[in-house]
Amino acid sequence: MTYRSPFGEIGTAEHNDEDALCLSRTHCADAVEDTLAEFHQAAVATIDSGAAQPAFFLARQLAELGLKALHAPDFPRGHNLATLLESLRQRDDELLDGGTEQNLVVAFVRDLHEYDPIGDEGRYPTTLSGEPALATVCCADPTGLREHVDRLHGYIRRRLATLASSPV
Repeated sequence: MTYRSPFGEIGTAEHNDEDALCLSRTHCADAVEDTLAEFHQAAVATIDSGAAQPAFFLARQLAELGLKALHAPDFPRGHNLATLLESLRQRDDELLDGGTEQNLVVAFVRDLHEYDPIGDEGRYPTTLSGEPALATVCCADPTGLREHVDRLHGYIRRRLATLASSPV
């Protein structure tokens, strides 16, 4: 058997196949929204399938990408959710205005940050310091996690649509 790469070059016929996984953001109408939608879909799929650590990692990744999208294009580098929230607060971003939905989104982001302050939990079986991953969280309520992931994605999606339609 000979290895055949599953990855196609840009513009190849495989890209038009209905079951192709388009990896490149060059074909997206809105690369940021498409990426967030895919991470949301992946987080939901892992929650629904019971893949615990990937579910946590993908939920946290969705939060990080969402907060960075609200900053775009000038977001703080790194994986620290508290830093991203603080930067949004300094910009007087409406996420931190204190509405019910915003409070729930911010509380979820802070919860994710509390259990994974540097962004290495759930990504690997151990943290960068060698400790078992997610040793301080134990388990999650899948219904609650799904609810928060959906709310986070919905909020960011609506905000990005509002930002896109705002006059510059």
